[in-house]
Amino acid sequence: MEVTKTVVCKLNPTDENFKRLMDTVKAFRDACNYISEVAWTNKVYNPVALHHFVYYETRERFELPANLAIRARDRVAKSYKTDRKKQHKFRQLSMDLDRRLFTLLRNGEYKVSISTIYGRVKPKLVIGDYQRELLKNPVRDAKLVYRRDSKEFYLHITVLVKTPKPEGNNPVGVDIGINNLLVASNGFSVNGKPIEHRRQHFRKLRSSLQQKGTSSAKRKLKQLSGREHRWVNAVLHQISRAFINSLVAGRDYVVMEKLNGIRSRCEHHKSQRATFHSWAFNRLQQMIEYKCLEKGIPVVYVEPEYTSQRCPRCGTIDKRNRRSQALFRCVSCGYQHNADVVASF
Repeated sequence: MEVTKTVVCKLNPTDENFKRLMDTVKAFRDACNYISEVAWTNKVYNPVALHHFVYYETRERFELPANLAIRARDRVAKSYKTDRKKQHKFRQLSMDLDRRLFTLLRNGEYKVSISTIYGRVKPKLVIGDYQRELLKNPVRDAKLVYRRDSKEFYLHITVLVKTPKPEGNNPVGVDIGINNLLVASNGFSVNGKPIEHRRQHFRKLRSSLQQKGTSSAKRKLKQLSGREHRWVNAVLHQISRAFINSLVAGRDYVVMEKLNGIRSRCEHHKSQRATFHSWAFNRLQQMIEYKCLEKGIPVVYVEPEYTSQRCPRCGTIDKRNRRSQALFRCVSCGYQHNADVVASF
């Protein structure tokens, strides 16, 4: 079995190659905006149909290599798959690369050959032992990203990593929430209050900057958004990694609720809505799943109906069992426990 992992590598290009990469990602961004305008104007969102509208004009106007023009078309088509309410604008300086557009060079020092509008450039990769080990695996594709905050290029390389065959016969239920961010039936739990306190701090800063509305405030808003996103991602990685370390490979398997429609299923006080709607439940589940698969631990998803109302002792299902956000007490047998812990059974 295989899982995909993304290896983030900093590039160290010469000044000349930096300019070539910058000109190319700008051309790619402008091409995406042109293709998006054509797609929106003509209501054509299928990549094959869109190809006939934009391919030759994209290559001529933006001087993109053939495969980069195709990648720009595919990015636009993909963005319209989920949202066709308005014309899409592309602002990020990045471009998608398939195996024909980049080559990883492992001869002694790690380099990468990237196709640009000027031809190929071969910048060095600034990586450590962890990244080198992952890059020994088969490479799939990559994404070149320019970070405005650090003014540096990074290459996000996707690799295929072989994993053990998932095996396990001991179920470990997982419940994900706000007050208790993660509660598992094996006793592992993470209190979400300290994390939410930090997120409230970010929200207050964001609200203050939005009220100012100055150019400086808008720049700081962008910086704040990136800082918060990186912090949340790091926290989720730490939590999922700690949970996986509490499991026994070959014995345990993980059971999680399907989170489709979770926002509409759950009722929350008005003060909690911003918290709940902005929290990355799906992201945490994804991290748990791929980290489990790396260790050969199976993951099973179940329908969420009644998991928070079913008594683990007598099996009684009654909405009165869930007395509050924190308390579960069975109306039939009197069994009492933390509601999030019960939901994980």
